[in-house]
Amino acid sequence: MKEAEGAVGYGKVILIGEHAVVYGRHAIAAPAPMGVRARAEDSKDGTELIIPRWGVEQRLGPGTKHSGALLQSLELILKRLELADRPLRIRVDASVPRAGGLGGSAALAVAVIRALDAHCALGLTDREVCAHAYECERLAHGMPSGIDNTVATYGRPLLYRRGEPPLIEPLHVAKPLPMVIGLSGVERLTARTVARVREAWQRDKSRHERIFDEIDALAMQGVAVLEAWDLQQLGQLMNACQCQLQALRVSSCELDEMIEIARANGAVGAKLTGGGDGGAMIALCPDDPGNVVRALQQANYQAMEASIG
Repeated sequence: MKEAEGAVGYGKVILIGEHAVVYGRHAIAAPAPMGVRARAEDSKDGTELIIPRWGVEQRLGPGTKHSGALLQSLELILKRLELADRPLRIRVDASVPRAGGLGGSAALAVAVIRALDAHCALGLTDREVCAHAYECERLAHGMPSGIDNTVATYGRPLLYRRGEPPLIEPLHVAKPLPMVIGLSGVERLTARTVARVREAWQRDKSRHERIFDEIDALAMQGVAVLEAWDLQQLGQLMNACQCQLQALRVSSCELDEMIEIARANGAVGAKLTGGGDGGAMIALCPDDPGNVVRALQQANYQAMEASIG
């Protein structure tokens, strides 16, 4: 991608499979119609990161131990790319909300890495971009599955399973899925939710493994349903996945209310997407997405129509 156009990292939605994907199960994910675009340029006054939409204007101080996740990630990227001693200014346009369950941190990492690649002529492959972004996700989330940075890098629908190497199987969707994305207005930290699920899994592994297996089976059914373009059945699978996520206790009052509103106003399926405990939900709306958007907005939630995939 030309540097003048900016370098892109894609946001994401998970159709089926969040949390279970951390434990080696399959998940279906797709790029969201929002993401992050970044540009890099040389600087005469140290290295700085500017993200106006997130209210971020931060500078890396030499010899300083940085506490914020954004600067820590930037510092990690610069070290891995052997650019720690080169003063740079990185400007970011982020349309994906911060801490909203839509893969913002991974999209940011990918966009910044690609901007540095373009400006400094590093010649990185997509695989290398994805690997560097994964290390940033480890820093931000502790035990990520790798799905966010993978979608952020490749920007296409896929079936994913973590591993060495991970399974990354592109999915051929006949046409974009008619969906609505709703934002709860509650920022959430994926690392905290993932850690809480892990603590619960350690207390009762047999129960949680059964839930993860159920979610895995739903994801695998989802692949066939997508290929057949059976939106009614896909909606049922999404609803069933939401039930399993509620059993994991990663939903929230806001998400549950939004999902109920979406289903009552024509969505054939609705569920949280991402870590949960706030963030975002998605609704599959083959007939009238606008009706679902209006209903969510009347309940004082942000919502938008989205063509996914």
